[in-house]
Amino acid sequence: MEVHHHAHPPKKVSEYFTEFIMLFAAVTLGFFAENLREHQIEKHREIQYLKNIHLDLERDMSEIDKIVQYNILKQKLGLQLTNLYAKGYQSDIPQFYYLIKSLALRSYFQHSKNGIDQLKNAGGLRLIENDEIIKQIQLIEIRIANIDALQESMDQNLLYFRMKTGSILDAYTVWEMNQKQLLNYSPNGSEKQRYLNRFELPKHVRPLQHNTPEDINELVNLGIAPVNSTRYINGHLGQLKAQCIALNKLLMDTYGSDF
Repeated sequence: MEVHHHAHPPKKVSEYFTEFIMLFAAVTLGFFAENLREHQIEKHREIQYLKNIHLDLERDMSEIDKIVQYNILKQKLGLQLTNLYAKGYQSDIPQFYYLIKSLALRSYFQHSKNGIDQLKNAGGLRLIENDEIIKQIQLIEIRIANIDALQESMDQNLLYFRMKTGSILDAYTVWEMNQKQLLNYSPNGSEKQRYLNRFELPKHVRPLQHNTPEDINELVNLGIAPVNSTRYINGHLGQLKAQCIALNKLLMDTYGSDF
């Protein structure tokens, strides 16, 4: 028994064209939909990274205020040591111990960079569409690099200073002062206690181990050298805070509702 196949009439050119258009439209719409989805994902990532940068800026501005005040207090101690040396340190040995020990302390500005690090690890600044934001971030990074260089130099000066104190100050008196420091230091204390004066003025001190004019002069010079650096650091910190305020305002004006 024969099987008869029904012959289909050939498609018209217009039908092929219509099918092509429909297939092309489907592929094109899928392409645009995928691009839109990726753009939305990247936009979400951009906002999240910039929100983290915003939080870093808030922490940095608070930290800047604390370090600036710390440096101002340290400058006052440096002036006190200079005046005591000028009139004769022998007139107040306990004060001399106190100033030397206090000037050996340090507290540096530490930049909060979680947001920027996340941004770089995610592919760099290409995610940010606003060129002015990119420019401000780069300027802040340059400023922070300058501050870090100054603080590193000051740290080297403090290292020499501390080594010199080891040969001049009496070890037992230093030990007693350190014990009082540990007992009296409290993170809930005043700004002055928390960031600088973590030593008490000793009531009784033993004689200095070396007290030649040359040794004392070198010790005082080493003690006030880092203090001078704090003035330059405070200048940079002041400019950094202004840059942080400007960038933070730009972020809030642009993305504040999304934060």
